[in-house]
Amino acid sequence: MTALHILKLDPGHAFSRDGRAMSADNRGNEYITVLDQYAFGEADVSHYNVLLITDFIDQEYLYKERAKIADFLEAGNIVVSCTHIFRPWLPGVNLFMPKEIRRFEDYSVTIDEQSAIFGGVKQEELTVRKGVAGFFARGFHPVHRDDVEVHIRFTDGTPITYVDRTTTNGTIFVHTSRDIFTYATGNNTSKLVAPRMYDWLKRELQKENV
Repeated sequence: MTALHILKLDPGHAFSRDGRAMSADNRGNEYITVLDQYAFGEADVSHYNVLLITDFIDQEYLYKERAKIADFLEAGNIVVSCTHIFRPWLPGVNLFMPKEIRRFEDYSVTIDEQSAIFGGVKQEELTVRKGVAGFFARGFHPVHRDDVEVHIRFTDGTPITYVDRTTTNGTIFVHTSRDIFTYATGNNTSKLVAPRMYDWLKRELQKENV
């Protein structure tokens, strides 16, 4: 199986500093190397096969570096986007649209039980944390095509998490939520998501190299 080498761009947001609640989000591990977002433009990314973008990223900067991102995909690599895209820096992705919320049930989602990442995860354990709804997703990127693989939708059918394998020579994983790898701990089914995501990436890279 192809070795997994993820480059994560660190947005350097205040919540990740000084031991705060999200301070662990931008640490590396055996798969992930963390790079300051503003070093991306000059960085040699040839050693990586996955680019991970998360919430709080500077999208004006990514827009300036959109050609490098497109080249990374054309080389057969994967981009994982866990943010609300409001500038067209990722090929083929429509800009973020907020979900109209009239009651907390509007945050509920439908999970594709065939999803290798989310199948068997209870939707309420994604959408509700400590009795509060809305932490998982508050909007979506509109999809007007049938050739994407949707893993999670709002109950009205709008996609939250999907895979695009046709726009570029690589794979685009669009996740309109926060960093998918933070779903690794706790006492409910959501802790299954992060380890499954690592396995999914390995299999996806294997496909790219066949």
